Amino acid sequence: MAAKLVPTVRTKYTLNELIFGLVQGWYKKFDEIPKKESIGVLYAQNALETGGTVSMWNNNIGNVKFVANGGNIDDGKEYMMLANVWEIVNGQRITFQPPHPATWFRSFPTLGDGVAHHLDFLRNHRYKKSWSAVEAGKPADFAHLLKVAGYYTASEADYIKLMNIYFNKFMKDTTYEK
Repeated sequence: MAAKLVPTVRTKYTLNELIFGLVQGWYKKFDEIPKKESIGVLYAQNALETGGTVSMWNNNIGNVKFVANGGNIDDGKEYMMLANVWEIVNGQRITFQPPHPATWFRSFPTLGDGVAHHLDFLRNHRYKKSWSAVEAGKPADFAHLLKVAGYYTASEADYIKLMNIYFNKFMKDTTYEK
């Protein structure tokens, strides 16, 4: 089955909707209510990666890239292309345009599908060493372990700083308790 290129659609959610989606996805995946700190780490990463869902597309809560299976687009997954994607390459900010593979991102039909994929992606695949920091509610450790595994190209110090800012903001908020 061939991968499917789908239209790029902004999927902006309120804080309540996003937190509900994260908690519901966690419960559905693990059959337990997550700790506030764990959801705080996931929220902080989403806020950092998507500008608080302002730049979230197709329910991709972590801006996870689409990589063709074995170099061939043959795995049945949905993906989209984004314009003006930038990465830090050899210390330089490089901007990519479609159809360059750096502009390919996973696409999910619902927030629940995006959350389920992200939880599985972090817990069971390339970034699984970072999962203990999610469970422990430690945003700086999570950011560090993601950097070591090659999740992002930004400076680690900047990523940690923003993770901590968003995490602390979330922990002071009462949305999770509601």
